[in-house]
Amino acid sequence: MRLQIRPTPLLLWLAVSCIAVVSCSLGMSAARIGDVYFPFGVDGFYHAVRILDTVEDPGAFYEFDPKIHAPEGSQLVWPWGYDYFMAKLVSAALALGLGADPLMILLWIPVAAVLVGTGLLMLVARRIGLGDWAMALAGLCMALSSSTQLLYMFGQIDHHFAEHICILAALAAGLSWFKSPSTASGVALGVTFGVAMAVHNALFILQAPFLATALVHWLHSQRAPLRPTLAFVAALLISALAVLLPSEPFRNFSFEFYLLSWFHLYVVCGTATVMVLLSLLQPTRRNFGVLVAVAAVLLAPLLNQISYARSFVDGSLGMLDQILEMRSPLQMFSDGQFARLTAFYSALFFLAPITFVFCAVRLWRERTGPRLLFWVWCVFGLALMMTQIRMHYFGTFALYLPWLLVAQEIGSQHPERHKQGLLAASLLLVLAYAPALRYELIAPAPKAGERRFLPLYPMFEPLRKACAEDPGVVLADTNAGHYIRYFTDCSVIANNFLLTEQHFRKADQVNRLFSVPQEHFTERAPFVKYILVRAGDIKPKGNGGFDYSFYGPLEPTLSNPLLLAPAASISPDFELLYEVSVKIPTPDGEPQEVPYAKLYKVVAAPASPQTTSVYDVSQ
Repeated sequence: MRLQIRPTPLLLWLAVSCIAVVSCSLGMSAARIGDVYFPFGVDGFYHAVRILDTVEDPGAFYEFDPKIHAPEGSQLVWPWGYDYFMAKLVSAALALGLGADPLMILLWIPVAAVLVGTGLLMLVARRIGLGDWAMALAGLCMALSSSTQLLYMFGQIDHHFAEHICILAALAAGLSWFKSPSTASGVALGVTFGVAMAVHNALFILQAPFLATALVHWLHSQRAPLRPTLAFVAALLISALAVLLPSEPFRNFSFEFYLLSWFHLYVVCGTATVMVLLSLLQPTRRNFGVLVAVAAVLLAPLLNQISYARSFVDGSLGMLDQILEMRSPLQMFSDGQFARLTAFYSALFFLAPITFVFCAVRLWRERTGPRLLFWVWCVFGLALMMTQIRMHYFGTFALYLPWLLVAQEIGSQHPERHKQGLLAASLLLVLAYAPALRYELIAPAPKAGERRFLPLYPMFEPLRKACAEDPGVVLADTNAGHYIRYFTDCSVIANNFLLTEQHFRKADQVNRLFSVPQEHFTERAPFVKYILVRAGDIKPKGNGGFDYSFYGPLEPTLSNPLLLAPAASISPDFELLYEVSVKIPTPDGEPQEVPYAKLYKVVAAPASPQTTSVYDVSQ
């Protein structure tokens, strides 16, 4: 008798998750130099500081950091929940003996979390009606996607993977609610919405597609029962308060969308009000007018915040348009970057306009039923995905789930060709993801996810030692801010936080200070003790020289001489502590060593002998 093992959903999830774990572990070398491990991604360095500080001393968790945006310090725009929960996970793993190094445990958490992400994605696939094979294909699309690897790879401890999990959890909970409204499904959905705001302030937006779907159901006389609705409202309000009460901006009575504040309590109260009205009111024209009036009154106090959020999304705020992850995929398409789009999103990206229209049509035709939320989410997610590369996780699932659903529907209409249809869908997906499989997933990533990190890395140890002996504020470009905060105990003037008025003001201050003449620097910036100056880019010229560019839009009046001028011409106010050179390939094929970065201490004494490090960028 032969033993037959049916590929149950659990086994399929385990198989798909193993593939996802392997994919997300491939970039491990990008988070290591020699025996030293560190986060992947600029923002991950700051998360690591906050998390590891909390692991070391749980009572020292902070929401205001005096060592960023110096000398005044800054309220953190990231909510407390993600970093605090990650610290608790690391502490639990240490207590259970799963590791001895808090940093290594932390760096592995995103890889472990991909099991949760794939499980939720496959649960969504099941709840929209996909069978085992189509559900497994959906899981493989996620597991083999470059965007998934970027979210969950080893060392990627930025909060984006947790955002992705919240998005999928909200969709799965919403599908369960609209399939069978109950006290249990209402509580699950309300808690999901509330907890999501502790991961990222902007995730209050997850309530929007749910409300839109509930309104469409109401217009078609599909009102939710009152008791499940009240359970949802109670769970939402209680979980939101549990998240908000520990938040310092909330306790300080702030009302800002980019801080976990009274803005978020106002939003959940508005959601609760609308849901109760949708449950109590009959779907009549008069009552529809009442809903419109209530919505207008509720939205009025939010208009200023909505306008500010819109400027963040479209990249028109400050210098956001200069950040790669803030670029729109549509802009990349217009620039002809087809290979990059294919490698990151798969070839299905080029079907996105058709997918969007198709989902909008299905939304219009179905109008009721649990699957309506799925079509609303696809339209919503694809629209957000197209605004910024950063928001890819809102809509990547909508690139393939609708078409898998179509393939299954066609197969159910023609049972004799069902298997052939699924095989054809499988082959098409292999072709769509082939560029990512061939070029992206196995491609070596730059150290820490940034090509300029490796030549800058030798600078952190001498800076750490200098600040340990004589603490002070470092003037450095904004891209180096999180690195300095992670590797040293120094304070920085600006970093990659670019959201509030203070953030942009401090970034502008850095640019202006790098444009101050040497002889006026100590007068203009008496609070600065160290200067880390580095090149933005170095390009060889045909005559044997090199063209240097520097960070910031202003004339590099200070940057240029501090990096390139002879030592004799440097003001005695600046003591050279360390310098890094790089080897740049030249047209004749011979790499030439040129200055890349220098570290100065601001003093009123002659410069002392310095140490030098050379990094060969041609390697």
